[in-house]
Amino acid sequence: LGWTVDDDQEDLRTLLNSYLPVVALLTLILILPYIFDAVAISYEHRKTLSEINKTTVSRYFYYQLANIYISVTAGSIWISAQQIINRPYAALEILGNSLPAVVGYFITLIVTKMLAGLPIIILRPYALCRYALLRLLQRKKFMTQRELDNVYCLEPVYYGWEYPSQMLVIVICFTYATISPIILIFGAMYFIAALMVYKKQVLYVYTPFYESGGDLFPMVCDRTLFGLICGQLTFMGYSIVRGGHFLQVSSAIPLITFTFFVMTYFRNHYAEPSQRLTLELAMQLDEKIKETAQARDQGSEYFYRKKTIPQDSFDPNYYRQPVMTEPDGEPLFYRMEGQDELTKEVRKKLKRSRLHVWEPKRVSVIDRDSSDEVDFRSDVV
Repeated sequence: LGWTVDDDQEDLRTLLNSYLPVVALLTLILILPYIFDAVAISYEHRKTLSEINKTTVSRYFYYQLANIYISVTAGSIWISAQQIINRPYAALEILGNSLPAVVGYFITLIVTKMLAGLPIIILRPYALCRYALLRLLQRKKFMTQRELDNVYCLEPVYYGWEYPSQMLVIVICFTYATISPIILIFGAMYFIAALMVYKKQVLYVYTPFYESGGDLFPMVCDRTLFGLICGQLTFMGYSIVRGGHFLQVSSAIPLITFTFFVMTYFRNHYAEPSQRLTLELAMQLDEKIKETAQARDQGSEYFYRKKTIPQDSFDPNYYRQPVMTEPDGEPLFYRMEGQDELTKEVRKKLKRSRLHVWEPKRVSVIDRDSSDEVDFRSDVV
């Protein structure tokens, strides 16, 4: 922004040079999750929402890490890469020289996220504008019940945006905790405010659209510890710049080793075992299968209905196109407070017409292997 140097308006020059880069970076940070989602859905053709969010969180985190350590701190990614390639032994020194110079920028970034980002999350501008537009353009008495139900649309948790947004702040705090400890005050203020905002959103606003069993948490924990390792490496580089002795600098190596050990321990003892079935639960399932088979042989229909096993309760529609598994639609009444006669008559006619529609019955795995093909749960479609 060199054209602002000759301008007499000092306040405008300060505003453009101090806050405009922060606003531009925050705008890019807001747009990137949608780009990563589009790539995962349209290009990679991922099938589940949990898998899409997992890839978005991972890529978004690495972008933010590169943004902290390369593009922002060293001025240009190509200049930084060239310096590190020409002097590989001086990589820590390059980081140590560049990071302390931009601590004010990252403090401004955290304050902006706290004073502007968190209020936007709690205000929900999209839902507010949508509600105001519907109230302005439509009248309640001319709207159907389905249209009224859609006024207050459900809002899911955008894990691909929420998780990396918090990890960005904590990685910044890890990086500058020893270089400029004052940033910890702003980081603590941000997380206190974020706790109040997200606690309210999770309890009263966000609606989960799927359940993945906490599949994202091990990856978020792993990436957070990786950010801690990057902060420890930066501290070693900063110690070299400040003229630290080799023994003083090398004393930080046990910290990195311990952090890497903890990251590996968590991955091997918690993350990977959580992806598999425990031996205790597997034994319980085997017992249920045996008891169910015995109940079938004895003809105990009541006992058979009380036993539920995954092989028998697996929904055959999981791998079908959603348009082929949509349930039958029912016309809603004009208002939920009362039932109008016209809608009741339409529902009766639809019910009579559906009596002639063939629907496949569900066959259990155990009965499918038997010769008599008996199924006590054929009423479940």
